Amino acid sequence: MVVLLFVMVCGVYIFSICLKQISTSSTSEFLNIGVIQKPCPEPNIEPWEIPYVHYPNPKTFSRAECACNPVRYFAIMSMQRSGSGWFETLLNNHTNISSNGEVFSVKVRRTNVSTIVETLDKVYNLDWFTSASKNECTAAVGLKWMLNQ
Repeated sequence: MVVLLFVMVCGVYIFSICLKQISTSSTSEFLNIGVIQKPCPEPNIEPWEIPYVHYPNPKTFSRAECACNPVRYFAIMSMQRSGSGWFETLLNNHTNISSNGEVFSVKVRRTNVSTIVETLDKVYNLDWFTSASKNECTAAVGLKWMLNQ
């Protein structure tokens, strides 16, 4: 009898909570979400290629008109006397490709991990000035890394 009385009290209590939750008046509103401004339109990039592009924000000049152009990065890995200098010259002849040469040939740039990361940040954010990287609408930027470095 006590269990039956307990079940009835719990049932009435649960039923009263359900009645409070079920209401005939609607209080729902539409969310007012506004898009401020999309910085760039959706690029036509294949999904597998997304990790290989970035949008650099250089500190030394403004890429305002080319801010929505993605930049791909590369590294030329080679050995001495293999024609990598000639290949780099061919790349730098293109107006939108910037190859920065042997950036790790100077010992200071490769002394420890933090200097290597700092050098790579300068190269890939287009803050490293060589003859080719001064083009603001660069489409690809990279460096040459000799295997003995």
